[in-house]
Order: sequence, then C-alpha cells, then structure tokens
Amino acid sequence: MFCCTLLVACFLSTFVSVPGALSLILDKRAVAGPVIDQDFPDPGLIRNSDGVWYAYSTSSGDKNIPVATSTDFNTWTIVGDALPDPGDWVDSSDSGLWAPDVREITTGNYVMYYSVKPTSAASRCVAAATATSPTGPFTAQSGPLFCDDTEGGVIDISGFEAPGGSLYVVWKVDGNSIGSNSTPIRLQHVGADGYTVDGDVYTLINRDAADGPLVEAPSLVYWDGWYYLFFSSNLYSTTYYDISYAVAQSVTGPYTKVQAPNAPFLVTGDDGLTAPGGATVINVLDQYVNMVFHADLNGENIDGGRGMYSAATICLSEGVAEVSC
Repeated sequence: MFCCTLLVACFLSTFVSVPGALSLILDKRAVAGPVIDQDFPDPGLIRNSDGVWYAYSTSSGDKNIPVATSTDFNTWTIVGDALPDPGDWVDSSDSGLWAPDVREITTGNYVMYYSVKPTSAASRCVAAATATSPTGPFTAQSGPLFCDDTEGGVIDISGFEAPGGSLYVVWKVDGNSIGSNSTPIRLQHVGADGYTVDGDVYTLINRDAADGPLVEAPSLVYWDGWYYLFFSSNLYSTTYYDISYAVAQSVTGPYTKVQAPNAPFLVTGDDGLTAPGGATVINVLDQYVNMVFHADLNGENIDGGRGMYSAATICLSEGVAEVSC
C-alpha cells in the first residue's frame, strides 16, 4: 500500500509486544550490500501486498527503469524494464529517467513517479505512470506531471501516505542546475489516484551552507507523532554525498534538520560505504522500516557505478533515526 503509518520495533532477536499489532521477531540488521552489485542508482522501493520486494532505479543497463525483485530483502534479481515506453513527448537525447518511486495506491494499482526531460520544457520535470503489476509495463501519462523552468526544473519526486490516508508527493527543485543556491524540498497533496495534484505547495527544507550546493532525494515516512524527511546533501559525484534527515510533527512542517551527533544518518566511511545517497525508506505493514540507497561500487567515485545497498529494521524514536538499535 501507499506508505502507511510507521511503527519501528527496535528490539533484537526477541518477541516485541506492539500495541494494536501482532508480536514480532526482529533481528538486528546493519547495512548490507551491495545487494545489487551493478549500476542501480537512486533506488525506489516497495513491498508488494504479496510480500515480494521490488526495487527500481534510474536508467541504466539499456533499461529506462530497471526493476529488481527479492523475497527476503537480501538476494535481488533484475527482471526487466518497468517503463519500456516513456512516451513520445520525452527528449530522447537527454540522460534518461531519474529516481523512480513506485507506490501501490490500492491493491493491484501502482503509480510510478520519476523525473524526465520533455521536449516541451527547458529543464527536467516530474512525471507519473500507472500499471496493474509492480513489474509493469507502466503506462506513461501524455505529458509531465508538472515542471518549473523558472527555478531550474524539478526532480526526485516520491510518494507518501499520511496517517488517515491523505496522499502527498515530495520533490526537489533543481536550482543547482542553473547555478542557484536554492534547492528546496517541497510537498503537495494528491488525489486518490496518486497523481492529481491539488492544494497548497509547502516548502519543507532548503539547503544551508553545511549541505554544500544542494539537498535532494527526499523520502518521507511517519512514526509515533514524528515525520522523518530523509534527504541527501552535497554532490553525488563526490565522497561528501550523504544521507541525512529532518523531522516535524506535522506533515507540512515546520521541519528541523537533525544535527550531530544524531545526523547525518550515513556518510562515507560508515559500514565501508562511499558516497551513500538517494535513499528510499519504506514502512512494512506498520511493523518495521527498511531502507535502500546507492553507494559507489569501487569505493572511490562514480566511475565504477553506484550499486544498491540496504538497511533493514532501521530505528526511529522521538525524532532520532539510527541504522540499528
């Protein structure tokens, strides 16, 4: 389902009594990977209603949107291209489709969000496609969802379901593409179809000097009164790229970036990683929270590609996120 209310149990290899939920057995799991040992950047993630995991990446390996599956969140197999036909409105001379995010809006109905360069716009836009299977083929809409040439374009769109069922999308304004110091992360409500935008647009965070030239790759989750907005900062092509987060107690904010020692969440050197970023964080049946993200495969730079890594049962508590409890 579209991201539900989060509940993170942070007990190790023991039964956990959770009010309103079944008792679980959870094991401590730190970062694993690369679980996909080839170029698979900006991974999106869902756990389907049948219990199978699906991951999606920025265009790579001659596929517009590569899709991989796993039954155990550990062993992954790339099974095809989820969006073989991106539409005749797409600028085929551009660098492909970026940062897909897929959500199961209702059982058997999926929406994919992604960024793309249309022939009709000067900058990148965000788009949506639909399917009745998590592997696709997804059918692109007849044009982009929305654009913003004035501010440098829009990228890195992802979906979120708030407590009570309201649906939202969050995205990055790509100001750094035109030399701007402003790269805000914004949020807007969408209708029951998952892609009809309506209502006010809210700016959740923007870059600060400590973020380098940008913030990007938003992924929003909720647990126990707190909204956690995961994001990346600095440049993806440098070893300063990282995963951090901001928190709020309302979906529209105000959001506060968490500072040291509780943030960033992952940086170069943690768990042997180089330039971790592009994370997607997913609630699993209100029982635990899993994350996927990319990092440089050669341990030095992006020349060797960015593989997919994972972190299972991450811990969220009182506005603080940890890789393991």
